[in-house]
Amino acid sequence: MTMETEKEIVGLFVRNEMDPEVRDAFSRWMTDPTDAQKKEQALRDVWEEMPSDTDADLPAASDVFKRAKALEKASAGTYYRKSFLLPGIVAAACLALVALVPFLFRPRQVTTLASSEEAKSRFELPDGSTVWLNADSRLTYTGRLDGRTRSVTIDGEGYFDVAKDPAHPFIVRTSDMDITVLGTRFTVSAYAGKHVSAYLEEGSIRVKGRDFPEVWLEPGQCIAFDDNTLRWSKSVVPVANHTAWIRPQLEFGNTSLGDILENLSHWYNLSFRCTDTDFLRDTRLSMTIRQEPVEEILDAISALTGLQYTWTDDSILLSR
Repeated sequence: MTMETEKEIVGLFVRNEMDPEVRDAFSRWMTDPTDAQKKEQALRDVWEEMPSDTDADLPAASDVFKRAKALEKASAGTYYRKSFLLPGIVAAACLALVALVPFLFRPRQVTTLASSEEAKSRFELPDGSTVWLNADSRLTYTGRLDGRTRSVTIDGEGYFDVAKDPAHPFIVRTSDMDITVLGTRFTVSAYAGKHVSAYLEEGSIRVKGRDFPEVWLEPGQCIAFDDNTLRWSKSVVPVANHTAWIRPQLEFGNTSLGDILENLSHWYNLSFRCTDTDFLRDTRLSMTIRQEPVEEILDAISALTGLQYTWTDDSILLSR
């Protein structure tokens, strides 16, 4: 059983959406020591989704689990020590959650922000953060981002300027990774059918992927999938190439063709391929790009450099 499945089961229980027979079976499952760590984590995940405006009336999750740990320690002389929580502790934590049902699962509005297929959009979030959505992108969040964590989900590409609030981490969820920040500026590209990548401009972010261990990024670093090694890797990159798309126009002065193409890939949501990396590095151009069709830009680059371009199913191939 996966962690998400366990979380869904716990959610059904505390929402009182189980039949009496199923609830009895659930209680027995919770008090079974098997996979107790996963059950505890599922309880924590459900708890962390509570809105923070209940804090004045309800005990903090940390206090409940501290009492559970204290009970575990007190029982050490009687029970054989194990690496997971005692069944009674997990059950007690579950019962504590049941008491919070009216607060935990009251209806909260789901908000979806979207940009068109042809334009970028800028939005102010309820917590004071700002997000720019690239073309054909969507951002979804629940409530007013006033919970213990400020969690959003993105499909597409977004640039985030996150309002600092150390007590309430900001989490960006994607198909491949979750990104946790306190206050910083970074961009995330998470278009469907493509590997997710994150580029940090300012501050620090913690990235936890489905297929790679947790990593921290510093300004000027990115985490992306390397098509050559077929692995996720952290590297130092010119981050400005991946964030300039939020500006009204792109201005290049004696800039390498490689950097220009990197910018264009975000500006037009396209992928470029060229095997002559030395040519991309050594060829430098000056130009300003506003909202011209990409064909006009490619025709200009072709006239200036001699490169020919060919459209393929998933990218634009450049060759000499």
